[in-house]
Amino acid sequence: MRVAILGSGAGALAVAADLARAGHQPVLSDLPEFIDNLDTVRDRGGVTVLSEWHGAHIATVDVADNVASAVHGAELVIVVVPCFGHQPFADTLAPLLVDGQALVFFGEGSGAIVARRALMDAGKDGVLVGEANTLPYLARPAGAGSVTAFRKSGGVLLSGLPSTDTTALLDLTLDTWPYLTPAVSVWETVLLNYNAIDHVATMVGSASTLENRSGGMLLWGEGATPAVVRVIEAVDAELYAIRLALGMTDTLRYRDLLIAQGFAPDISPDLYETIRASRLIQGYAPTAADGGLNTRYLTEDVPYALVLAASIGNAVNVETPVVDGLIAITSAMLDTDFAGEGRTLESLGLGSLGTAGLRRFSATGEFPD
Repeated sequence: MRVAILGSGAGALAVAADLARAGHQPVLSDLPEFIDNLDTVRDRGGVTVLSEWHGAHIATVDVADNVASAVHGAELVIVVVPCFGHQPFADTLAPLLVDGQALVFFGEGSGAIVARRALMDAGKDGVLVGEANTLPYLARPAGAGSVTAFRKSGGVLLSGLPSTDTTALLDLTLDTWPYLTPAVSVWETVLLNYNAIDHVATMVGSASTLENRSGGMLLWGEGATPAVVRVIEAVDAELYAIRLALGMTDTLRYRDLLIAQGFAPDISPDLYETIRASRLIQGYAPTAADGGLNTRYLTEDVPYALVLAASIGNAVNVETPVVDGLIAITSAMLDTDFAGEGRTLESLGLGSLGTAGLRRFSATGEFPD
């Protein structure tokens, strides 16, 4: 199967490498302003991978000069970019994709909603669209054209939009990622956002260290104190309450999914103890000299995840005081109006919908008039 992977970060490289391992024909590309990031992959003829699941090797991966060439003839198109890349890629792909092709977003949720709207505006109702709630890996860059990747063992959910397309999308992806599981709907992939749950609280709690220290810090190893973990639990509880209001009665909690991903052993019901025993404590964050608070852990996770979650909470009558507080605090910290600038139901064209309307949208993929 020819698969176009759009993006040039560590996640995109890991996805392309794993597709090659599974016997597919991956083709990488990116938007013009980022395509040079793939020069080393093109020159080398592949992606250099350091991983626990199949060692160190170069996975054969092609690079297309532009997005149009990459997606032409591809049965599956996978976009692996930060949330602020959702709209540019949706606008680029809408005129290019044809009925019968499938488009999936890996990473933080809501990309499928953005793309579905662009495709509907272009009169393209025959393109399958879906998204996962997270990447299938913990991937980090290891030099030009190289990546280290820890393959997750579960906790990665996939939803079609409409949700009736989920099975068809799983059929295209399960041979490469057998641990993908079907989500109830796109609202589950949006609201089971690990980064929104554990990044923001830890960044806020570690603000003074991030701004004052040189040389980096272990974000969760140092920053996930018992008090910070209680904030993480509170964010998780609010997102869980929203999922319940939308009818997702079997949805799991953050701790359960941390274990399911293979990041932590199931040694204690206590989240603090679970995090202390997890891979999270090895997570590095740059400090003042390298960026401090100005990272995607805030500039992406707040406006595109927490702001959207709060908007959904308002629509389904679930209060989100901790999420709202984190939005306000980080907005003050970075002197940015995240609430005003972030992604909301209204910005997605869904602002008129309540609980029943949101459930109907995820089931049908039909936007309100």
